[in-house]
Amino acid sequence: MVKQMETVKQYSEKEIIKKAIKSLKSILSEVSFVEVTELKAKVKINNRCIDFLLNARISKKPVTFIVEVKSLGEPRLIRMAVEQIKSYLKDFENAYGIVVAPYLSESSKQICMEARIGCIDFAGNAYLSFEKFFIDRSGISNPFTSNRTIKSIFSPKSSRVLRVLLNNPAKKWFVEDMSKEAGISIGLVSKVKKTLLMQEWIKEENKKFYLITPEDILKKWVNGYSYKKNIIFSFYSGLSVDQFETEIKKECLENKWQYGLGLFSGARKLIPFVRFLRFFVYIDGDINKVVNALKLKKVESGANVTLLQPYDQGVFYGFQNIKGINVVSDIQLYLDLKTYKGRGEDAAQAIFEQRIKPSW
Repeated sequence: MVKQMETVKQYSEKEIIKKAIKSLKSILSEVSFVEVTELKAKVKINNRCIDFLLNARISKKPVTFIVEVKSLGEPRLIRMAVEQIKSYLKDFENAYGIVVAPYLSESSKQICMEARIGCIDFAGNAYLSFEKFFIDRSGISNPFTSNRTIKSIFSPKSSRVLRVLLNNPAKKWFVEDMSKEAGISIGLVSKVKKTLLMQEWIKEENKKFYLITPEDILKKWVNGYSYKKNIIFSFYSGLSVDQFETEIKKECLENKWQYGLGLFSGARKLIPFVRFLRFFVYIDGDINKVVNALKLKKVESGANVTLLQPYDQGVFYGFQNIKGINVVSDIQLYLDLKTYKGRGEDAAQAIFEQRIKPSW
């Protein structure tokens, strides 16, 4: 078993091939009626090079395993490997194709299964279905840190691209236009675009890219998100909800600050049945000035107002004006509520089912 913090980059191409061979042999050794007879690496056929061929016998019947090895297991790379294997299989009789990578996500595994191609990874996950044997092993977590690239697209500035895509699901974007809309550099947009393409979360046509799997992105994003990324201030106010909304709006307009109701306060504007005991609002301004103007009190317990200073300006992207009051986007509401203890998850699901999903 590889070490928890081991990275794929530690391996050379030869080492990855060796680990792939070892992983495949280990899986096959578990099947009593499979006997490995010969292994050939870097086999050239019709000006093409197969990573390795493994000849074996299944219940004494000869079979050839055609194996393609990838240093990364992103869906786009795995799909390419599957197509390569399909072309190789035409030149063999009684052969089975297998893709090997350091780690395979469920999406990558699904690509192989649909193509009737086997797959295994160094973590121990495997799917092999050929003649008399069947192995389906999944759920083993990624022991590598090669997913840093994926995590990076959820960082504050990079995630602005996701905000634009999720709030405008039908629109197609040139990199330059996305740069202007998201307020980030062309270079950063290009990097995010490359990662999204590798995950097959977007498609590109005529240099324009667009969203194809919004739910996959949102689920992945929320897994590593928390509303606590923002700077949080808690107070007590004797004002009613309507009075507080009016005073917040007035203060922010006078000072030309951005604001937007968040969490349960925002959800209440969109889905009236949502109930809450605490008021939440994002403010990009002087918190002390707000506290003094609205006469908010700092208390040890019983706080009913939470002011949030956003961790990034992207929080305000796609804000909506509901009856004269600014509310953050449905996407922002979903992210925050999904990670809020208590009834936050129920409210998030209501936002998703009634607001977000229909727009996709």
